[in-house]
Amino acid sequence: MTDKRLLNDLVKHPHLISKLHFEDISEIIKSVYNIFRNENLVLDFNLNDNKEKVYIIGDIHGNLESLLKIVELIEKNNPLFVIFLGDIVDRGSKQLECLIVILALKQLYPLKFFILKGNHETLEMNRVYGFFKEFTQKFNDQNLFNEILMIYDSLPICAIIDNIILCLHGGIPQDLDILKKLKDIRIKDSKTTLNLNSESIFQIMWNDPESEILGYTESYRGPGIKSFGEDVFNEFMRFNKLKYLIRAHECFPEGFRWFFNKRLLSIFSSANYRGINAPNPASYAIIRDKMVIPKLIEFS
Repeated sequence: MTDKRLLNDLVKHPHLISKLHFEDISEIIKSVYNIFRNENLVLDFNLNDNKEKVYIIGDIHGNLESLLKIVELIEKNNPLFVIFLGDIVDRGSKQLECLIVILALKQLYPLKFFILKGNHETLEMNRVYGFFKEFTQKFNDQNLFNEILMIYDSLPICAIIDNIILCLHGGIPQDLDILKKLKDIRIKDSKTTLNLNSESIFQIMWNDPESEILGYTESYRGPGIKSFGEDVFNEFMRFNKLKYLIRAHECFPEGFRWFFNKRLLSIFSSANYRGINAPNPASYAIIRDKMVIPKLIEFS
């Protein structure tokens, strides 16, 4: 278990992370790995008080400024749970710092902070979009990246709040019954389940809502990925007795976007993701009293 003073220092002063040796990083990874392995593939949360809140955080993508503002909001407002929807690294300038800050928070407060698997929690995406190169150049050994992959393979797939609000990274899969198939399975016992349901889990991480279509259509993102319309969204939600879905995965110029009669909320928590020529505000969502409330992050 990593020393709590060090973890607190890393959260408060993330510039220190660039000075860490791999042995320090490895100790954090291995400690958090043992926490994740005992969680379920589908996280289940219930709020017993209508004043309790859950914060849902979208893509970070190495944007340390946005992440630190989110941490500041969390410290100020003290939600009961915080759920990151994945895509912590790739593209941004402070990828390792963002990952270690979030893993430090998870180790410090394991029953408060949770991280779901996004499409960038994979080797394939990290090779293309930067984190693999950044990490292996820093530590001068590609084999060390296996410890990052160990974390990726231990992340939950989705979360359900108060039995009616589903949180995931990308979108609904074509398999209506997927939540039941994944439910109550510990991550450390999940290898067979993940293999049997790999196509559906892939779609959960990659699929996108589309207002102008019916059913599922092929996505511009690539093979096996689908765009889904309101008709199949309503069918999935009705089958699983759900009211709202919160997802991330797409950046919108307005910061967040509602779909499907305000039942699907898409958030994105990295400000100005595409640079100053295509600015976007960062957003997050609050769940309170079985309602979903989108919020923009204000930078002073």
